[in-house]
Amino acid sequence: MTAWRDWAPLPLRLFLGGGLILHGGIKLFASGGHANIAYLVGQLGVPFAGTAGWVVGLVEFGGGLGILLGVFFRLATVVNALNVAGLLILGFIAGGIPAPLPGGDPLPGFREALLILAGVVSLLLSGPGRLTLSRKPASH
Repeated sequence: MTAWRDWAPLPLRLFLGGGLILHGGIKLFASGGHANIAYLVGQLGVPFAGTAGWVVGLVEFGGGLGILLGVFFRLATVVNALNVAGLLILGFIAGGIPAPLPGGDPLPGFREALLILAGVVSLLLSGPGRLTLSRKPASH
C-alpha cells in the first residue's frame, strides 16, 4: 500500500478543490452571487460585508484552483482552512448559519463545514501528492 500513498490526496484535491471553485465562482460571477454572500457575511456580523464577500469568493475560487492543480498549495489550504474556521466560529457566535437570500447559494452547515475543514487540514498535512502543476516535487 505504500506505493499508493502519494496518490491518497488526489480524491480530496479533486472534490474539495472542485467544490471550492464552484462555490467561489458563484460568489464572484453568478448573477446575485455577490449580493447573497455579502448578505450572509453581514448576518454573521462581519463588517464591510460587501468587501468581505469578494474576499470569501476569491479565497474559495483561487484557493480551490490551487488545491485542485496543486499550485500555491500550502497558501491555498491555509486560507481555506481559515475561511471555514471563521464560518464555524461566527456561525456559533451568531447561533447558527444564516439562510441565503431567495435563490441564493447557501453556506455550508456546521457538519459540512467541519468536513471541509477536516479535508483541507488533511491536505495541508499530507501535501498535494501526485499530479500537480507545481514544479517542486511532493514532500514526504
